Formats: sequence, C-alpha cells, structure tokens
Amino acid sequence: MYSHEPPPVRKQALRVELNGADTTALQLLHGIGPAYARRIVRYRERLGGFVADSQLLEVYGFTPALLDHLRPQLELDTAARRRIAINSVGLKELARHPYVEYYQARDIVNLRAKGVIFSAEEDLRAVPSMADSTLRRLRPYLDYSHPGAQ
Repeated sequence: MYSHEPPPVRKQALRVELNGADTTALQLLHGIGPAYARRIVRYRERLGGFVADSQLLEVYGFTPALLDHLRPQLELDTAARRRIAINSVGLKELARHPYVEYYQARDIVNLRAKGVIFSAEEDLRAVPSMADSTLRRLRPYLDYSHPGAQ
C-alpha cells in the first residue's frame, strides 16, 4: 500500500558560531547541556573570544572526543575577539586573562611604570617571567597601540 505522506525532509545540519552563541544556542549542540554552555560562555568572556576551536579543550571537563564530535557543527568568527591593550591595561584586568599569571601581569605593569612601551612581541620577551609558550598563546589577543597615539 502506498503512503500519502510527503517524503521526510532532511534536516539541515546545525551550525553554531562559537564566539557569538549564547548558552541557549550552545545547548542545541548534541552533548552540550546547561553546565557546559555556561562554562564555554564564561571562558570565552575571560579569554576575549576563541581564535581556534581547540581552545574548547581549556574549558573545564571538555574532552578531545567531545570536541571531535562537535567540530562539524562549529563555526568560528575571530574578527570580534577582544584584544588586550598591553600598553594601558590595568593589572587586575590583565591578570584575569586565562593565559596570564598574576606575576606576569605585575611584571608587565612594573616595566610600563618604568617607561617601557611594548611595540611588538619581541618587547614582551624582556618581561622576565614571560615564557615563549605564553607569548604564542597570547599573540592573537595583543594590541600594541601606544596610549595617547592616534
């Protein structure tokens, strides 16, 4: 017997833009519940936005298997990431970034107090506590504009 029902409609694959999604949108992803969604949004806010989907592994409890499962559903617009004005940011705000330890932030602020202006990544290598691995992670977030310069 023939069915008079229309053929099933294929669902379009769900895609979520990681830097713009709120907790509700993130929960549409299979495997992401309210707790993960809140953690992702909180970490994204501290970070200033994701520049790679692999940074999700830095979110508490996130596993490589979950990331691999979600990758086909993720989009990433890095244009809206928030940059750190390294020549003017305050100690507390700088130390709040997940890639900067308090003592590193303190060293940067102390050098600025001595008149140092950071113009490039090489200048940050003068910070005694700054490791190359930290600089690599921070690179996409740094803004070297000079205070008061137009």
